[in-house]
Amino acid sequence: MTRNFTIALIMVVGTLSLSAQKIITVDNSEGSAAQFDDLQTAIFSAEDGDILYIHPSEIDYGNIIVNKGLTLIGFAHSDPDKETSIARINLDENSSNSRFSGLHVKGNFYVGESRSSATLSNITIENCRIDGTMDFPTANVDNVTIRGSIFYHLGTTSNYTNALITNNIITGNLYVKNYQSVNIRNNLFLNGSVRNLGYRTGTITIQNSILYTSGGSRNWNYDGVVFENCMTHAVNGSNHVPLAGTNNIDNIDPQFVDDTERPGYYNELTDDFHLKQGSLAIDAGVSGEDIGLYDGSGFTFNNFGYTGGIPTVKITAMTTTVAPGNNINVTINAQNH
Repeated sequence: MTRNFTIALIMVVGTLSLSAQKIITVDNSEGSAAQFDDLQTAIFSAEDGDILYIHPSEIDYGNIIVNKGLTLIGFAHSDPDKETSIARINLDENSSNSRFSGLHVKGNFYVGESRSSATLSNITIENCRIDGTMDFPTANVDNVTIRGSIFYHLGTTSNYTNALITNNIITGNLYVKNYQSVNIRNNLFLNGSVRNLGYRTGTITIQNSILYTSGGSRNWNYDGVVFENCMTHAVNGSNHVPLAGTNNIDNIDPQFVDDTERPGYYNELTDDFHLKQGSLAIDAGVSGEDIGLYDGSGFTFNNFGYTGGIPTVKITAMTTTVAPGNNINVTINAQNH
């Protein structure tokens, strides 16, 4: 019942706001009423500009290749009840103008892995969780946005330009090659680092970000990387080496609303990285915005990876026993994100 109702709501939203594109539903759950049960088949059947709504499932959707400009929207990457998970994503040539949201990618997210030298443009990755490496090894990618996501490692050979990397939780290393056109701001680094692969010819500036570790003193400063209006903190009270750059706040607790379950590590069920009243990170950004994930912009990070503008629908209560001929009482909660 929940699945069918969710499909109906999503299709209404898509029809109203994106009537020019075809809406395709995908669900590999048993008994699904979706148009496709195999995601790769749905992709091959789609046309440029189509939107694929991929329903949550206990089974991941396997490895996929995207070879045209599509929008892939999942239910969530970390919903405690159900998530939309994909084993691996590869963007091949002709996949310009693609957008990905609400997906848990358990492996790698690669662009140009087929050794295509094509230049892609307008790639958006938001509200996703990527457990493996996200990399752009061969194809050039212009105008890429990575926001509201949780990722471990963003590429050692990535060749992207005009990139915006913002409002993310980064748990590993962020490598930057074309520092001239990459904007990195309002991220939360948990025990990770930032490296500039082009440091011999210039520097990259990290803005409005919090660099937060579970313990131990460390030096965040690497060649060709400077920090502006950033904050550092070690949970165990160790002092980091002061950041290279300007207007930084070194070795001060940002005072998150809740990071008590396992400080310095990410737990989507308990962590709340909003700032408490009185935090020195409030209004301390480059333009007076907050430092950290929540900068007051039109995009808002959420722990579970729900896509903005798409409602989530859940049954919160249901009659467990019903006499023959009587009605089943169901309480449904719908929330727009």
